[in-house]
Amino acid sequence: MTSSSIKSPSAYDAVHKTECALSHDTPFCPSGLAINLKTFTATGDLFVDADHERTNCDLYLRTRSFYVPKKKSDDNKDKGEQQQPKKVAIGTPDGFDAGDDAANVVDVNTLLVYPSKVEILLPNANLPELVLNVVDAVLKHDGVAKREDLAAWAEENEVKESRYAANLPQEDPNGRLISPDPKKWKCMESGATENLWLNLSDGFIGSGRRNWDGSGGNGAAIRHYEEMKAQGKDYPLAVKLGTITPNGADVFSYAPDENDLVTDANLKDHLSHWGIDIMKQTKTDKTMAELTLDLNQSFEFDKVTEAGKDLQAVSGAGRIGLSNLGNSCYIASILQLLASIDDVAAPNMAMAASLRASVPASSEATADELVQFAKAMEALRGDRYAGVNANAAPPEDGATPTPTPLRIAPRLFRTLLGQGHSEFSSARQQDALEYLGHLIDRMESAERSGASRIEASGASGLGWRPLKQLFEFEVEERLFDPESQTVRYTRRPELYLGVNVPLDRAVNSSEVAASDPEAAKRRKLEEAGACTYVSSDGTATDNAAAAAPPAPDAAMDTEMVPAKVVPRVPLLSCIDSFAATEIVEFNSPAMDGKQVNAQKSTRFATFPPYMLVAIHRYYFDKNWRPAKLDAEVEAPAELNLESLRAHGIRDGEVPMPDAPEGSGAAPASTRFSPDADIIAQIVAMGFEENGAKKACKATNNSGVEAAMEWVLSHMGDADFHTPYVEEEEEAATAQPAGGASRFSPDADIIAQIVAMGFEENGAKKACKATNNSGVEAAMEWVLSHMGDADFHTPYVEEEEEAAPSASASTAVTREDGPGIYELVGFVSHVGANTACGHYVCHARRTESPPVAGASTLGPWLLFNDEKVALSQETPVDRGYVYLYRRRASS
Repeated sequence: MTSSSIKSPSAYDAVHKTECALSHDTPFCPSGLAINLKTFTATGDLFVDADHERTNCDLYLRTRSFYVPKKKSDDNKDKGEQQQPKKVAIGTPDGFDAGDDAANVVDVNTLLVYPSKVEILLPNANLPELVLNVVDAVLKHDGVAKREDLAAWAEENEVKESRYAANLPQEDPNGRLISPDPKKWKCMESGATENLWLNLSDGFIGSGRRNWDGSGGNGAAIRHYEEMKAQGKDYPLAVKLGTITPNGADVFSYAPDENDLVTDANLKDHLSHWGIDIMKQTKTDKTMAELTLDLNQSFEFDKVTEAGKDLQAVSGAGRIGLSNLGNSCYIASILQLLASIDDVAAPNMAMAASLRASVPASSEATADELVQFAKAMEALRGDRYAGVNANAAPPEDGATPTPTPLRIAPRLFRTLLGQGHSEFSSARQQDALEYLGHLIDRMESAERSGASRIEASGASGLGWRPLKQLFEFEVEERLFDPESQTVRYTRRPELYLGVNVPLDRAVNSSEVAASDPEAAKRRKLEEAGACTYVSSDGTATDNAAAAAPPAPDAAMDTEMVPAKVVPRVPLLSCIDSFAATEIVEFNSPAMDGKQVNAQKSTRFATFPPYMLVAIHRYYFDKNWRPAKLDAEVEAPAELNLESLRAHGIRDGEVPMPDAPEGSGAAPASTRFSPDADIIAQIVAMGFEENGAKKACKATNNSGVEAAMEWVLSHMGDADFHTPYVEEEEEAATAQPAGGASRFSPDADIIAQIVAMGFEENGAKKACKATNNSGVEAAMEWVLSHMGDADFHTPYVEEEEEAAPSASASTAVTREDGPGIYELVGFVSHVGANTACGHYVCHARRTESPPVAGASTLGPWLLFNDEKVALSQETPVDRGYVYLYRRRASS
């Protein structure tokens, strides 16, 4: 036994105790995990020998975990001590319990000694003190999983004290006190009896804002605040009735600079002013945190998850689920979608062993995107995790282990892909489509730096292609100037086809109009004698025949309100809208810069092997709150896009000149200028001017809504706050006079990165990759690429070289083929917007093991985190991201 090289982990060491670095084995697998006591990296039984040879470590801590059924006494004890969660968090004092409710977990630990492979049951007093200390330190260490997946899962923004609470104005009640009886509470505007908020300044009781699913209120409380504000009375704080207890209540600030839940240190006094004794109040309504918890706990909404259906659970190769690590369903749904592509899964599975063996000595498999992606494909399409955890060796107390499915938890993958990204490294819910793009970009970088390893694995003979190449295509944009009769054709790459939903093309418009819930509620209130009906958007309608106030429950009586019918729009109509000719204002160089109404149309220049179609369901409402378009999109099983293939310039068409004759500068029509009005509106919302200008450029001045969507998606980017560079300056920087270009890394950026402990070569490469855009961007690049094989190799200075011509080899070659596709899978989302709710994946797969180019698809499967079932009523019309593959030639 050699123990001289082992050491106890410090608080700053990364200790991997829950997932194998090279597979998805966990302590619950039959052989558990073996933790290297030198590197603190865990490996499953298939890879311990290789790890021993690579690291020359002789001592491993083997951990095995068992689920043991709880005794009835344990259940009763747990129920008695269980507290209601107070925040959306897992593994925190006020959050959800991270353990398994149905069973206790019992751990069995042994010391694995190489080369004899003898295992010694722990604890064992006869072992050397150093070994015992190291083992004890590893067992007590939080570990990467607990640090990153549990402890940090709590909502990042804690509720803060309102700046208005200390000096909040309160009007004289004049004997008008709030009844302690909840049955007497109702909205003073509409008569609603749920989701009620008491304005602490004037005692007005108003209905809260409408929830995404149509429940809640009609916004009377915030309208009252705005009305008072218009009169010069600033009454921003309101408390939610029914949430008041001696421990506090939900308090919301409508002030624009807060506009969130807040705390009120003087709440007891503020409530007492209106006759409410906080010490005598009991909870009768759900807090906002509990409503959010409901959303995170209950995922069987709508028909997206096929709730209420008697679904048949399935298992086996290709039918493996992924455990939810806490707001990780967006990762699971995207991985399941990619695993449904045989041209992705099959080559990566075949290359996995070679990629594991070729991890650079200066790096670790835990920081290798190629290894982590390949092992995910192996786990999801292979059969290693298709069974149940049937550990034969029971714990010493004789209890029988509970047979449970082997759970796959993509912890290392989530951590690695989130590094350097402000959102994907957080525990918040994310946009699945954005994550897919991020994953493809990260894999593109990894594939580029690991090209030699990929080639050595025999990729060319396995049908492997770069991940982006499977999806990326080009669109051709035609701009026609009717005054000069000239045209301009330009091309740009796209990763997915994004389409809007034209509600005016709904095939059930009459049914939608007949089921209008606002009209139905108005009729009910008229029958009840209501004076005024207030719709969910705040529009008030007088009822002339009404003289008495509404009956207390009239607003909430929905038995006679017809079920809401949502618009149903064919996907082909959405695509037609994308391809339709639109009129745009354009400074035509053919007309000496005169502004003309040009005609713009878009077509497909190439068709990729797999077409991703994203439905633009998400937008910002008139109050700039994220919202979701509730509509069904009829996605066909087969999609023929050949009629939209681009043709390029045709005989008889006159090309538009690039610049006015005799001018060496770019014409005004080709220079981009950010829209001043859009900038002003975004800046007025509190965002920086530089970010606003970049948003205008990224969205081509298409409007404040599109720009704001870009801002909210990119405000965490490292270069969001850096100065905006005008196109002329950008061109001058990229192409100095004389047509030559030479890059020189910024010395100050290099010095700051080196001072943090990183190598100078890596720092120089970071400067080059980020074009000297600042130390933040460079550091983000460093953290994302420090595991690359060439990160530590010498940086090569660029020699002056001629600007590349149009025929240079730098041009990207994109696959093209028939634009005829069949539906393979789709990702759906349930929730008010992409920052909350839940994602699931529906997919059809070929039989496992996958084969690149296979054609026969199986039945529809539902992948809902770790649950996998045969789909009964596949909600194809509720998709967010659709995956189509090119139809095989017959």
